[in-house]
Amino acid sequence: MDYKTKRVSRKKLRLIANCFKKIFPQKSQYYFNVMDVFEKISLKFPEVVTEIVEDEVLGDIPGRCIPDFKGNFKIQIKDSIYTGATKGVGGYRAHIMHEISHVLLFIIGFNPIVERSYKNNVLEPCESVEWQAKALTGEIMVPFEDTKNMTCEEIMAKCGVSKACAKKRLKIRN
Repeated sequence: MDYKTKRVSRKKLRLIANCFKKIFPQKSQYYFNVMDVFEKISLKFPEVVTEIVEDEVLGDIPGRCIPDFKGNFKIQIKDSIYTGATKGVGGYRAHIMHEISHVLLFIIGFNPIVERSYKNNVLEPCESVEWQAKALTGEIMVPFEDTKNMTCEEIMAKCGVSKACAKKRLKIRN
């Protein structure tokens, strides 16, 4: 399910990603330690609680971010996703980062607008809560400037992301 929010450009999401990385400094120029951030996010953002749940609890979804609209958030991640992410599976790491991205976007004001009717029932990517979280996840995990001249395989190896994620990054030109 998707919701409308205020518009944001990829360029602005890139700036948000860089600010986020200053809050959670990394040892590597390329590899973003999602699991470390997941484990420590409550230290920097006390309004965020993380929870690993049995797979059956979430059904078909890998994780979710539950805001209470009072400024608090609960990130729930399936046990199998969490376990895979701890083993370095890029797609699972991205699922977790996606939920963290939702929290970050909420905190800085990209809240869902209670409006489920869009022009011709089409929601533009730049105003989609889901697109914004996906794009921010990509900007955090695969730094644009640092990966400009890399191949798909180099991005996968250095950033620890899936082939699909690396290919998506290669399609982004600016």
